[in-house]
Amino acid sequence: MNEPRDFLVPDYFKHFSCKMGDCRSACCQGWPITITMKNYFTLLGMECGQELRDRLDRSMYLVDRPNEDEYARFSMRWDGECALRLPDGRCSLHAELGPEILSDVCDLYPRGIRTIPTTECSCAGSCEAVLELLIRQKEPITFARETYALRMPRAEKRLAKFETLGRETEIRLWFIRIMQDRTLPLPLRLGKLGDSIYRMDAALQKKDAEETERLLENGIVWENPANAGETDAEHLRYGLAIMEEMVAQLDGRSDSIRELGEEALAYFGNGEDAPEKYRAARGHFESVFPDWEIFFEHMLVNHMFFSQFPYQDRPEKLMEEFTALCAVYSLLRFLTVGCMAEKTDEATLIDICAALFRLVEHTEFDRLASRLLRNLGCSGPEDVRKIISL
Repeated sequence: MNEPRDFLVPDYFKHFSCKMGDCRSACCQGWPITITMKNYFTLLGMECGQELRDRLDRSMYLVDRPNEDEYARFSMRWDGECALRLPDGRCSLHAELGPEILSDVCDLYPRGIRTIPTTECSCAGSCEAVLELLIRQKEPITFARETYALRMPRAEKRLAKFETLGRETEIRLWFIRIMQDRTLPLPLRLGKLGDSIYRMDAALQKKDAEETERLLENGIVWENPANAGETDAEHLRYGLAIMEEMVAQLDGRSDSIRELGEEALAYFGNGEDAPEKYRAARGHFESVFPDWEIFFEHMLVNHMFFSQFPYQDRPEKLMEEFTALCAVYSLLRFLTVGCMAEKTDEATLIDICAALFRLVEHTEFDRLASRLLRNLGCSGPEDVRKIISL
């Protein structure tokens, strides 16, 4: 039995449940499922029906350099499905033996448990069931401590160290509240967030407890920069060019968004009429989904909490993490506007967003994105403002 523990969780967490065989894009589709040494020997010696035993014996294999955490994998079928998946979409292990026998990753996904600096849990945006909850929620996401009996991962260690004066969780939730300020459109919230991160990081590097407290209590005095949100043809052409080049490069690295990227690129093209095509597609998208900004807010807030933004476990500067968050928003806009230009169904929108978060939340996208933008000449505050106002 898993021991009950208190977790800091988002409000939607208690409503999440796996769609099982009803999922359009199952989590075991296209992803190699890694199992621990303990999982491997448990599955090797368990009692089960002959058909399941044959499936397991054919599908489990050791990785090249096995260790305690990544010891073996389940093989994939020719169509990218896990070899243990049944024709009706369910997992044969789960169907015959129940959830207790699942490997750690299968039991937890899309939940992500963090134990540093406090015990918390949320769900990845790569799961369509999570996004279906978020698109229906209209109020800002809230966070509270609740008790759950979840299978805990191995003890967490952080490689990167951050100066937070012992207030990391408070600081992260402060950044999230800025993203939830609905008196501003999302591009301006991102602008305010960037300035707030800069100010907070400066205070923390000086170990200025008074300034840190003042920022957490009162925020920053912030004025909209000149021409913020400007979307004239030249402005759009720059933003589209950056996004097109970024998507073209990501297409070659990610199976998750390759088809979506090619579809958006084909629709906008690179001709003189690209800004006009974008405006038309954006108008269509926003008329079909009038609450799109609330949905995007929820996805970004969920991503920030899930990834512990901006204190991800890597030695990157906080402003690099901010640039990567801007890239997430801009890619969401580019792909959803482009791929939904002639579509109206909610399921397709959710599938686009889930595919992007497969890339964003399960790779080193944040590190790659900020460097890629910099290599494309998009690094200064003004350049970043252009891509987030698409």
